[in-house]
Formats: sequence, structure tokens, C-alpha cells
Amino acid sequence: MSLIVFDMGIRVETPLRPDKNRIKATAATSAIQPVRTGDSQSPAERQAQQVLEHYAHQQKTPDSIAFAADIMHTPVMTLTPDHSVQDAWNKLAESGYHHLPVVDDENKVNAIISDRDLMHALMQQNSRSTGLPDIWENNIMNYAVHPVICALKTTDIRQTSNILFEYNIGALPVIDDNHRLCGIITRTDILKLLRHYGPMELWA
Repeated sequence: MSLIVFDMGIRVETPLRPDKNRIKATAATSAIQPVRTGDSQSPAERQAQQVLEHYAHQQKTPDSIAFAADIMHTPVMTLTPDHSVQDAWNKLAESGYHHLPVVDDENKVNAIISDRDLMHALMQQNSRSTGLPDIWENNIMNYAVHPVICALKTTDIRQTSNILFEYNIGALPVIDDNHRLCGIITRTDILKLLRHYGPMELWA
């Protein structure tokens, strides 16, 4: 099982896939007609064949990529459970990242916090009475999300993309066999994979 869920550093039961986001199977399309070669081709067919051959020669041969470990970002910028909202905000702003895992002393995932989580907390603060205390010094665990869906380094790329889509999450922490954080994959990493490598076989 390559889909693992952690809550406060403890592995919990793997959830079922959400039905509303599950990809439905589609019927196979009918076979296309073979392209005629030689003098039997019409001018339009010859032109289309030339265009296909032109782009086929230009396409880069995809590198061998199969697992989460091949595209994960590492090292991972993290927070610890004792950090404040101000600490998290500063790290996100300085790094340009959108998600920061919260890890314990053994580098096991306790929670994850995003810039959206912090913006939501700040917006709620501003909409309330001005007499309330400022939240900047509050502990991030009041706003971080847990449990956290994680993937093993050996999770294949297709399953990784399915997890991001089906659970509607923007980042997927990657853990090793000892359940310690070793990388992170975001939706942007999947898009970069398609842009630079184009391994369409992975989606078949």
C-alpha cells in the first residue's frame, strides 16, 4: 500500500477513495483507419503525414521516470509543532512555497499548513471584533490540517497524480520506509513532469 495517512506522527487507517472524485472508466474508441502510403495518398493526407513526422523528430525521448522519488522536491522546508503563525507566515513568504509539513523530532509528519490556511485564519480574525487578541503569536497547530495523506517513495507517478486529484489536495508529503519525511510533491511538479518529459505512457 503506497497511500498512507498520518495524524500527529501516528499512522492511521487508509481512507477510501472519495466517490465524487473517482475517475470513471470510459468505453474504448473505435480503431482509426490506417494511413495510406505512397501514391495512393491524397495531397491532404501526405501533408498531414509530413506534419506528424516533423513533430515526431522534434519530440524529446522521455527519461525513465516511474516513482514519487524521481520527481519529489527535496530537502523539504518544514515547521515544528511549537512554531507560531508568524513563523509559518515568514517561512512561506521567504520561500515562495505554498505548503509546509509540520514534523516532530523524528521527522515524522504531524500535520501540514498552507498559505490558504493562514489567510483563512487571518480573514476570520479581521472579520471579528477588534478587541480579540492578535493571532500572530498563536501556535500553528490551531490552524494546521491533520491527518495528512502521504505517499511512499515507491508510489508510481500515476497513483500520485490520482491522489492529488481524488482528495483535492495541493501537496503530497513523501515518506521513506521508516515513515520519515524525505520529500514533497505538488500539482506543479506533475505539470513540470508533463512539460519536460511528456511520458504519456504513464497515463495509459
